[in-house]
Amino acid sequence: NRNNDYTNTNFGTDEIIDDRVKNENQSFNQEVTLQADYQTPISTNQLIEIGGKNIMRRVSSDYMSYLGVGSDGDFTEIQNAKASNIFNYNQNVSAGYLSYTVSLPRSYSLKAGTRYEYTQIDANFENTTETVAEIPSYGVVVPSVNLSKRLKNGNTLKAAYNRRIQRPSIQFLNPNIQAGNRLNITIGNPNLDPEFTNNYELSYSTFIKGTSLNFSTFVRNT
Repeated sequence: NRNNDYTNTNFGTDEIIDDRVKNENQSFNQEVTLQADYQTPISTNQLIEIGGKNIMRRVSSDYMSYLGVGSDGDFTEIQNAKASNIFNYNQNVSAGYLSYTVSLPRSYSLKAGTRYEYTQIDANFENTTETVAEIPSYGVVVPSVNLSKRLKNGNTLKAAYNRRIQRPSIQFLNPNIQAGNRLNITIGNPNLDPEFTNNYELSYSTFIKGTSLNFSTFVRNT
């Protein structure tokens, strides 16, 4: 349960209370993960890894907004679908991956893999005057490759590429208006797309008198 309530008292220029706004947001957030992984060597210098994962998220936000006139007026519900509603957001992510690691001559090591993720989303308002555009299911391939070389002095040089997907968190999706600070009002958008990032990295690892040091530089495009 993630309840988030606030009451905002608004003053006029003469420092007299104009009105009060109250928001009650009763939220429920459940996440269930099922995962299985398996790895096995296929020779003295090769390793195969496979696995699957399923993440089921169930989120509900029951929010109501109220307005009170003056400093002591009774609160009355704001009759607006954007101000008071029940928002349900269900997300299911299924993924499978395959990874291959091999030790090569001249102290090189290569690890390459790919993961496929399929996302299904169902979002709706229980108050039908407010609607969410249908969010289509989508699949994405997420590859990665790492090449490293162990130097004669025991240090390691590594080059890597990987692709990542970052789905928007529920705080950016929930359309409940957060106006506890009227100068910093936030409202989520359930139609947000995920971010995709390509990351290129070059790193160097060394030991100096028992201390491990790692230096890296990267280029990241999102």
